[in-house]
Amino acid sequence: MLRLKLLVVLILLLSLTIQAKTIDKILVIVGDKIITQYEVESFNPKKVKEIYSVEDEQKRNDLLKKYYQSVLEFLVNQYTIEIAAEREGIKIGEDEVDMAINQILEKNNITKEQLEQLLEKEDLTFQKYKWQIKMDIINARLNSRVILPRLVVAEEDIKKYIDENNSILDLDDSFELRMIVIEKDKEDDLKKELGKTSFADLAIKYSTDKSAKSGGYIGNIKLGFLPDNLKEKFKDVKKGDIVRIEDGDVVKYFFVENFKSKYDIDEKLKSEIVDKLKKAQYQKVYDNWLEEHKKTIFVKYMN
Repeated sequence: MLRLKLLVVLILLLSLTIQAKTIDKILVIVGDKIITQYEVESFNPKKVKEIYSVEDEQKRNDLLKKYYQSVLEFLVNQYTIEIAAEREGIKIGEDEVDMAINQILEKNNITKEQLEQLLEKEDLTFQKYKWQIKMDIINARLNSRVILPRLVVAEEDIKKYIDENNSILDLDDSFELRMIVIEKDKEDDLKKELGKTSFADLAIKYSTDKSAKSGGYIGNIKLGFLPDNLKEKFKDVKKGDIVRIEDGDVVKYFFVENFKSKYDIDEKLKSEIVDKLKKAQYQKVYDNWLEEHKKTIFVKYMN
């Protein structure tokens, strides 16, 4: 009699085990993690219930297949990122996620039930919301510890950005100039003194332009405001250079008293440009980082 009772108990236990295995059928293996049928169906139980209530078998099966594909794609991606993050020393436990959700509830003075109602209006399940919170924490730490240190902006990158966005930034090379206008037949006298006497003194002595009284000073001029025939002449000049230009019967000498490159920007604008360039780099760097990990993360869909 005792042996019969034991046999019945064993049969019952075996039956429960078989049922548990059926419910918890493994669908996908991702690294050292598994995704079960129970996890997929409990991801959005309301949706699953609606699908199972469909009377048409073909339609029910199609809807169930679509649901499974969608949830599995989401979970495989999340687990892959989670494993990659763990390899970088970033591991987030359920207790930390629960703590974050509790803080959200306290901050907004709502209950879990009220949160679930709000999520439902956004077509989100609480389970998916928990995943999002978890991934937000993981990605925040990934950004600070792994991704951001890989975002590098060189000076050449900043210069390229300035060139490509010049019309928006309104940046240009600028020159602080002095000028001497002299007739060609008197140019030789000027040449003898160039470099030996200050340009301002020579302007006062030789220039026929009205600027002569102020030592030939004509102020700051941006490269973009120069006539096209002069732009090429001033393209590569620097502070201290002298540019000679023939203009009919006269010759004009320009002395570059100061030069400011369009790339010489203040720290505020530079910081803004660097931030924009890093944002542009971010997705590519993140995708490359994840792709490298994907190559060595085992993913197996079970039949």
